[in-house]
Amino acid sequence: MAPPHVTLNQIFLGMLPFMGIQILAIVLLYIFPQIGLWLPQILYK
Repeated sequence: MAPPHVTLNQIFLGMLPFMGIQILAIVLLYIFPQIGLWLPQILYK
């Protein structure tokens, strides 16, 4: 639902920083899984 003057390339270029942050978060969770597991460990003790 973008205006006609906004191209698909502009949309993807605007999305890239957010995708980069998400990929970085996934890589960090893969390398250091304790980042994502500390809260469940505290809640279910």
